[in-house]
Amino acid sequence: MRRRRDNGKRRERFPPPMDYQPLTKDDEDLIDAATEVIRENYVRGKHHVGAAVRGASGRIFRGVHLESSGIDTCAEPVAFGTAAANGERGFQAVVAVTLNDGREPRILSPCGVCRELITFYGPDIEVIFVEDGEVRKARARDLLPGPYADS
Repeated sequence: MRRRRDNGKRRERFPPPMDYQPLTKDDEDLIDAATEVIRENYVRGKHHVGAAVRGASGRIFRGVHLESSGIDTCAEPVAFGTAAANGERGFQAVVAVTLNDGREPRILSPCGVCRELITFYGPDIEVIFVEDGEVRKARARDLLPGPYADS
């Protein structure tokens, strides 16, 4: 016989539903910046993802994915590093765009490591991603419930 661990209480849905935000003109500009950086720097087998980060100042910083035979670095941390190297300390939004094999660009959802990194730099940073084929925007904290930083 299985015992109920919830003591008869109604369980909360996990993860809780996300609070999606509408995309703005600034978000479209960020997507364009990520698309532009990967179109300018696409190299098969080395760079196929571009990212753009909008700092608290409103400035946009870009980065590309770095691939090698044993170590890969996602485009998002490269963009955050570029921003930090240029004195930016606060962040508003981030997006990554892929251009695999020179095809049409498409927005990517951040991997788990990038979700941790984004949340570490600001749980309220807006992340533009894809869910069920739809482009969405939500806070970093909503994409990573219970982050390591909160442990």
